[in-house]
This record gives sequence, C-alpha cells and structure tokens, in this order.
Amino acid sequence: MNLNLFNVLILIGCAQGFFLSILLVRSTNFRRKSNGYLALTMFSFSLNNFYYFLFDIGLVKIYPIIFFLPLSWTLLIPVTFYFFITYLIKPEHQPSLTEKLLFLPFLIDVLFKTSTLLAFLLNRKWLAEHIDIINQLNHSIEVFSMFLAIALLVKGMQRVFHYQHNLKNNFSAIDNRKLDWLRNLMYALLALWFLWSLPYVYELVTNQFSQWHHYPLWIGMSVVIYWIGYSAYTRREVFEAAHFQIPAIVLSERTDEHYQNLLTVMKTKKPYLNPELSLEMLAADVELSAGYLSQIINKKEKSNFYDFVNRYRVEEAKELLSNARFNHYSLLAIGQEAGFNSNTTFNTAFKSYAGVTPSQFKTELPSAA
Repeated sequence: MNLNLFNVLILIGCAQGFFLSILLVRSTNFRRKSNGYLALTMFSFSLNNFYYFLFDIGLVKIYPIIFFLPLSWTLLIPVTFYFFITYLIKPEHQPSLTEKLLFLPFLIDVLFKTSTLLAFLLNRKWLAEHIDIINQLNHSIEVFSMFLAIALLVKGMQRVFHYQHNLKNNFSAIDNRKLDWLRNLMYALLALWFLWSLPYVYELVTNQFSQWHHYPLWIGMSVVIYWIGYSAYTRREVFEAAHFQIPAIVLSERTDEHYQNLLTVMKTKKPYLNPELSLEMLAADVELSAGYLSQIINKKEKSNFYDFVNRYRVEEAKELLSNARFNHYSLLAIGQEAGFNSNTTFNTAFKSYAGVTPSQFKTELPSAA
C-alpha cells in the first residue's frame, strides 16, 4: 500500500467527518432538521474522501471490487447542503416537487453502481465487454454532478444573501445573527468546486489521469470538515439562525397617523436604548403588526429597520458626548448607553451617519477647544 502524509491527512479528515455526522444526529444540542442535512452532507463528504483514499493507497488493485462499490456520493452532497441552508434559514420550509426530485439523480446513480457491482460479482465477462461504456457513464455522471453542484451552490448563496438583507428589516442588532460563517463556508466550497472541476476536465481532454491532480481537492474537503467540527465544539450558535417571516401588507389611509405615532414613541419612550430591540418589539410598542411597521419605515424613512433605529442611537450618542456630565464615560460606555451592543457597531454606525468617528466628534466639540 502507498501511504503518505497526504492520504493520512485525508483519512483523519474522513474519521472526523463520520464522527461529526453522528454527533449532529444524536446530540440533543444540535437536533434540528437543518443539522440532519448537514450531517448527511458531512457523511457524504467523508465517504467520498474515504473512497478516493482507498484508490490512492492502491488497495483497489488488490481488491478490484472496491472500484464498483457505490461509495462516491457526489450527487448527494450539493442537494443535502442546499437543504441544510434552506432549513437553517426557514425551519418550516415545505419542499416543492422540484426540490424533492433533486434526490432522483443520486438514487439513479446508486442503482447504476449497484448494478455494476452485481455484474462484477455475477458476470465479469459481460462487465469486461462493456467496461468502456460504463466508464463513459461514470464520466457523464461526474460532469453532471459538477453542474448540479454549482447550480445549487449559487442558489444557496442567493438564499443567504436574501436572509442577510432581511436581517436589517427585522433587528437593530445583527452582529450575532449574521451568517457570515456560512457565506465563508460557501466561498470555500466554491473553491473546492474549482479544485474538482478544472483538474477533472483537464484529464478528460488530455486523457492523462493522475491521483496527484486531486490531492488539493481531497485535502481541501478534509480542511472543511475540520473547520465545521471545530465550530461545532467551540461555537454551537453558528448552527442556528434568526427566524422571521414578515408578510407583505398594503398600507392603509392611516399610514401618516401611524407614522407620526411611531416618531412620538421613538422620541418619548426611546425604545432604541434597548440593544436587542427588534421589529416585533417596536411593533408592539406602536400597536401595529411587524409587517405593517416594516412597510411604514421602508416607505416613510426610505430605509430599513436597522438603519432607522441606529440613526436614533447615533443622535443619542451625540447628545451624551456633548453633555459634560458624561465626560468621564468611555466611548464604549457612551455607545452602550445609546443602545449599541458592541463598540464595532457603534463606531461603524456613528461614522456612517455623522461622518466622523465618536472620538473625532468629541474632539471637535467647542468645549474641547
């Protein structure tokens, strides 16, 4: 057998992937439909890598039956990852018939590979006579897998970007709700797609096949498994997403009245001082539905809920910075008093709406001269 550092790393990644799959399915801390699909994605990743590991160490030459085992689940990985994203963002999602049919190519592939396995066991002469056709079908399945993977990855990215956009229509603090980790993971998967497709297409065109061409892909898959495993242990919240559903609502003739009431509430009750203020919470204060309030803010303020609330917080911070009674407060404390839950958000919002940073604003005050 041809063991080396690279395929040993691949094998370790497989073991961790199998372990993580079991953890996601069995642990009550992660028991959600979305994580069930993530577990299946990790299992498929690991099974694929294990299959290629057996090839790389030369075991298939000793036991040719390995070549025909239905262990390559490339058609399942993009589908299960797509459903992971879908149920992470929207747990109540009801899959359409088209989405259900996404599993069909994988099932056909398993049936095809199981048939070739039976042919190997029962009629090797027939298999040898048709091996070229079988290889061509395998290549066709691989190419189809590439197109399916990139299509579903792009669709998943669109869903994440749409979710990120809607966060600002529902929450005034989004730092702990953003799915940046998932966006970065999808960028990593996009890189893996190129590491998969480019060498494979090159090999098909040149008819020069080499295991070394695929080491970056296999090791990259192991790295992704390591990263998800590390995240599962250290930051369980990355497997959760904020859930919201705001229906489209037509504004009534009382829109201006409701809008003025909203401004009055913001001025007198100052709900924006609550760092966790959400659209639902503010809607309760002004006695409107969340969907209706969102429409009012979008139309009257020409902005989203996040920007609307943070503008009030910036104005509050300006007043505190200008008040001598708060001179002994740190800038972080000023931001917290104004309703910001992090110094980064405070500085970013202040610079965006005031044109200067909080420290610059304080330095430029007349009293500071």
